[in-house]
Amino acid sequence: MSRPDPFSLSPQGAADMLSLSKRAVYLLIADGVLIARKAGGRTLVDFQSIRAFYESLPLKTASVPIPNAPRGRR
Repeated sequence: MSRPDPFSLSPQGAADMLSLSKRAVYLLIADGVLIARKAGGRTLVDFQSIRAFYESLPLKTASVPIPNAPRGRR
């Protein structure tokens, strides 16, 4: 049985879910990318805005080597 999505996460929970730092989450909140609400002293980050941000990120494509680019030692 699957659990329903939460309404919100703490900034640390959002950071963990996105593999970002907590500071990066606060910057995304300040930029209006993530929606946050206050409940007393707690900051609650809207789960749907976390999901929307993740889904807006570009897909990773295969890296193509650049001809004549310097190569590091392996």
